[in-house]
Amino acid sequence: MTEDIKPIDWINIMEYLLSETENEYVSSVIQKLNWNIDDFNKIMNNMELKKDVIYFIVLCDWIKEACDCIYKTYGKYASGFAYSNEIKRNECNKNFKAIRSFMVAHPLNTDRHKNQGYDGTKKCIDISLKLSGFDKAFHNYDREDADFYLIYYAVGVTYKNEGHDYSEIYSCVYYNIERIIEFGKYLSNIQKRFV
Repeated sequence: MTEDIKPIDWINIMEYLLSETENEYVSSVIQKLNWNIDDFNKIMNNMELKKDVIYFIVLCDWIKEACDCIYKTYGKYASGFAYSNEIKRNECNKNFKAIRSFMVAHPLNTDRHKNQGYDGTKKCIDISLKLSGFDKAFHNYDREDADFYLIYYAVGVTYKNEGHDYSEIYSCVYYNIERIIEFGKYLSNIQKRFV
């Protein structure tokens, strides 16, 4: 699919900027984050079952949340930091959040993501890695070249297949990790003042 996501190494940053308790917390978050990155890289090119797609999305969610936790923990140092791809990261996060919500949380309704096409009129019922012969015969999909499909009921429609690409999920992870890497470099410069 694409290149592996790189693990995070912040050992040299953590020594002076936070309290001992905060350092322990961030250290545990980074350890879990790196395990998730490793799992994400392993499954990224080995999607065989629909449960693999679910796990891929769960890993992305964990990685995104871990990155946010790290960033917030160092929040007092963030005022002078500007991530170079913040617009793209926000766009990918919104798209990912809509897909994840539609896929796993539809009993809560999915009307919070109107800009991504989820206004509460569609209800996700399953996931598929390919279109069935029936779907192809009756053109029951929005695109034929997708990596996976979210099968949904809609008002006035029996069901449809909404196509998505693994790159949508990968991009969310990529931009969140890239922000943390850039933030780490920024924090390294701050940390040098304490040494």
